[in-house]
Amino acid sequence: MKDDLKRKNITEADDETLKIIAERSPDPVIIHDGERVLYANPKALEYVSVEDLMEKKLVEFIHPDYRAIAVERMSKVMRGEEVEPYEELFILPYGREVWFETNPTPITFRGKRAVLLILRDVTARRRTEERYRDFFDNSLDIIAVTDLEGNFIEVNKAFEETFGYSREEVRGRNFAEVLKLSKEVADEIFRAYNKAFRERKNLSGVLFKVKRKDSQEIFIEGNVRLLWEGNKVTGFVGNFRDVTERVKLEERLKESEEKYRSVFNYSPLAIIVFDDKSRIVDWNRRAEVIFGWKKEEVLGKDIIELLVPEPLKGKMRQIAKRILKGEIYTHSINENLTKDGRTITCEWRNTIYRDAKGRIYGISIASDVTEKIKMEREIKESEERYRAVFTHSPVLIAILDKEGRFVEANPAMVKSIGENPIGRTLSEIFPADVAERRLMYLKKALEEDSLVEFEDERSGRYFINFYLPIEVKGEKHCLVIAQEITELRKLNKLLREMVEVNEAIVRIRDRGELVKKIEETLSDYSAKIVEKPIGGECIEISYGEKTYGFLCVKRVDEEMRSLLKTLIDDIAFAFKSMEDEERREELLKQLVENIKTLAYLVDRIRNPLAAIRAFTEIYIEDEEVRDKIFRQIERIVEIVKELDVSWAKSERIAKIERQIYDVSKIEKEFKKV
Repeated sequence: MKDDLKRKNITEADDETLKIIAERSPDPVIIHDGERVLYANPKALEYVSVEDLMEKKLVEFIHPDYRAIAVERMSKVMRGEEVEPYEELFILPYGREVWFETNPTPITFRGKRAVLLILRDVTARRRTEERYRDFFDNSLDIIAVTDLEGNFIEVNKAFEETFGYSREEVRGRNFAEVLKLSKEVADEIFRAYNKAFRERKNLSGVLFKVKRKDSQEIFIEGNVRLLWEGNKVTGFVGNFRDVTERVKLEERLKESEEKYRSVFNYSPLAIIVFDDKSRIVDWNRRAEVIFGWKKEEVLGKDIIELLVPEPLKGKMRQIAKRILKGEIYTHSINENLTKDGRTITCEWRNTIYRDAKGRIYGISIASDVTEKIKMEREIKESEERYRAVFTHSPVLIAILDKEGRFVEANPAMVKSIGENPIGRTLSEIFPADVAERRLMYLKKALEEDSLVEFEDERSGRYFINFYLPIEVKGEKHCLVIAQEITELRKLNKLLREMVEVNEAIVRIRDRGELVKKIEETLSDYSAKIVEKPIGGECIEISYGEKTYGFLCVKRVDEEMRSLLKTLIDDIAFAFKSMEDEERREELLKQLVENIKTLAYLVDRIRNPLAAIRAFTEIYIEDEEVRDKIFRQIERIVEIVKELDVSWAKSERIAKIERQIYDVSKIEKEFKKV
């Protein structure tokens, strides 16, 4: 029971906000009281089990070489002091070594002073650094890498110089053969290595008597650690020293180790050492890469004048003074200059050290964060653009998890649903049939990893939906984009009815019959064509200055009203055409009557003229009078001929008019179409 309570205390935080942040952190997070772990987040438990945390003090997980520093830092933080991040080597169960950048902060936890420790695993970077040839070659230690059978994989320059062998001579050969070991010594070494492999523990303080290539015997002392590839041990890395001349070696390395042992040689960060006059006294290779100047170009130059833009020089000199006065941990992010004239942004951490003679030097450690800051800014801008679109889009947008639970929902989606759905499932919000259908499409999108499009109906409202698989924090989710199409469907229905009305306009030539057809087609809108406005919305049917009545319907929206106005224009034109057709029919009838009368008159004129001519020839003897009568007759005959021609033309026109306004022919042609 007590262990269960202790387990709960370690794995659960009291403060809900702290718990959320810690449990979602990609880095291990630990809270301790200076000795014991009080809380560890899920990421920390990937490295060390709860049982191990319960059994050991925190300091027991730290490598002996780093414990003194760790204890000092813990004490400062427990006193409420702030310390800068620092890299420490941890020894985890089974001898696994992991480098963590530790970032402690004093807090109050469960009513007591405690330390919030955020760890960042930098083992991969450390391993990468260890593989760098320059570091490997220039190490003062003899380094030999062997496989599990004791065969050399790699050795460094110190090994070559100490034993007289080249790399090519020893690679692939067994250590016992190369070092000319006796069987007893070889067996002893093999047993020690085998024990380390079985127990997953590193060896320290191993002392061997070996022989050089020239058969000279020497003693080497050092440590052997397991070579890990992921979770698998693939060999051993031995770090040894020739302790035959231990005193000489220690004297030669003492000052160098005090200055640069853990941070300077081939660091991935720029390291600059300057004296109390701000003059550069050392400058590592990474500083050469970042700022462009070679070491020999900068020695003795003022670090502020060299690297700092004019507007920042005063501020940076104040920081330099603070560093040299003993404020050993100062941090800043500021712009700096490079040799080629570029301005870059660097993150600085500063401290001091004293040499054997007590002289104070400042150490500035810098990293180029120009691209990082630019990327962070771009990500922020991108997120702001996304959030603006998400928030202000009239389209319905949401994110669902694989169980159909709302993770995000924009205001348009909230308004459409009528309540905030975040944290609730589809089945908790929608009717069972709607929720079941939408969950089916969600699972289909996630299983097929493809876009799914479908239409559905909810409470008389119609939607077109798009379900798109996305990844959120490493887990599959579904992006939902939806648009209500209820009004669009109404407009489509009205358009189809308008087409039907227009077809009726073409076919039906009787106004009464056409009105009846229009009212039937638009019955869903309670349409009536009346002489005067009645209830509802009435729109005037007019062509030119003439009104043919009003189309009255129940209330419609603006888009539907616009379509109805177009339809009313067509109806007005149809009524006007019918009216014009009636007038043409009357004119045609009158024309036919006129033609008949004209024909009748022509016939009646011809007969008397023939009689007059005959009577003149018989009864008029006076030649002159007879000629005058004949001339008048000829004139009348000419007029009759003209009337004859006009009658023929009128007859043709009448026939054409009959054909044009023959409704049956029009209907036949329409049916062909």
